[in-house]
Amino acid sequence: MSDLQLALLALGALIIVLVIGFNWWQERSLRNEASQRFNTPAQDALLDDVRASAPKSDEFDGDFVRSSLADKELLDETPFYIDESEIGQPRFENNPSASAAGDTKTYYEPPTQDVISAVEEFEHDMAQPIPEIQQEQVVEVAAVSTAEQANESDWMQETGFENAQIQSASSAAMPNIVDETAAGYAQSEAQSAASLPATAHQQIDLTALLFLPKSCAGAMLHQSLQAIADLDKPIYVHGLAKDGVWYPLSTEHEATEFIRIACSLQLADRSGAISRQTLQSFQQSIDNIGLQLGAQIEWHGPADPLRYAAELDQFCIDVDVMVGFHLVQGASGPFAGTKFRGLAEAAGLVLGSDGSFQCIAENQPVLYSLVNQDKTPFSAEMLRSALIRGISFQLDIPRVKNSLEVFNRMVLLARQMESSLSANLVDDKQRPLGDTQIEIIRQHLKKIHAKLVARGIVPGSASALRLFS
Repeated sequence: MSDLQLALLALGALIIVLVIGFNWWQERSLRNEASQRFNTPAQDALLDDVRASAPKSDEFDGDFVRSSLADKELLDETPFYIDESEIGQPRFENNPSASAAGDTKTYYEPPTQDVISAVEEFEHDMAQPIPEIQQEQVVEVAAVSTAEQANESDWMQETGFENAQIQSASSAAMPNIVDETAAGYAQSEAQSAASLPATAHQQIDLTALLFLPKSCAGAMLHQSLQAIADLDKPIYVHGLAKDGVWYPLSTEHEATEFIRIACSLQLADRSGAISRQTLQSFQQSIDNIGLQLGAQIEWHGPADPLRYAAELDQFCIDVDVMVGFHLVQGASGPFAGTKFRGLAEAAGLVLGSDGSFQCIAENQPVLYSLVNQDKTPFSAEMLRSALIRGISFQLDIPRVKNSLEVFNRMVLLARQMESSLSANLVDDKQRPLGDTQIEIIRQHLKKIHAKLVARGIVPGSASALRLFS
């Protein structure tokens, strides 16, 4: 073995010896501490009870109670004494007769028969088997506990029923409180929204509400509001008449008396967000109109209009998607314009003023449109003699309510035209458009629709049409 191995063995042995020695020392310390803490008590609670029940006597002390039956054989009629020099100061009163005789020792009378009987009775009780007594006590205590538990169970059932009623009432009351709070909050929002015209949308507008000190005619208000007509963003002005109805401030209502005015500035559209200059001009003009009319002004909208307008514009960019695909000529070459027109009109499409065929529903904007792929507008004369190389199907998602349903109708018409015109349905990169690609477009359309709804802008609504115009 090398020197290093020997040194390691020696070090390990030394560590083991130190650990054993430390454990022995710690065990010894704990044993001494335990013996010091658990010394025999100076008083015995059981014997103290016997002394309390024994007959009182001037010559009786607890030392006789602690004596055994063998010690009682030494007791006789002859007085005995204890030398005070051996036991220290006496714990009993001196014998009067001995003191009178001038004896230097303290004499004690032997215990009486009553005391001896008490000692024998105590020792006899101590000699009785304890387990039987404990068992009886345990049985008795168990019976008492069973009775107490039964009483407690009855009490808990009665109290529990009452508590259940209280908890049930509390549980029933808590939703009511929450519902009432939510209802109050909703009512508060409804009242705030009701104070504005229906066309004012808090998601896209900054609205100034002017409380007039007295009713004013529409013609007078129209002149005062000319200052805000030259801004580069749409502004919507309405007046609240005495009948509680909001009317647009136009030439049709010049004679109507109004008590409030609502001026809404649209914060963004497809041309971008409002500029700082536009916002400042609008706010300054409203302040001047308020001073001129003596009106109190109340603003409704975002706390930071410029920042909010930028965020709204970015959101619009993200969701402003137009779904489109194309129908191009096939192996047989371009298709006749007359045949294409017949298929489009048979599907319910109409030729719009912008030169596209449009699918229009009642009380709704254009659902989808078909445009010429070479940018030439369709017209009646052109279609009589033209040969068409390709057309594009277009669906503006934010401007259509049921965009998924409209998309399915558009795909169905495209498939019918593809077959009738011997054309090919392709995407923007001229790749064939199969069912898998159409399903991908459909899922993307659903996501955009969900984002708009989550923002509080319902696709196809009046606010969406203003925002995406």
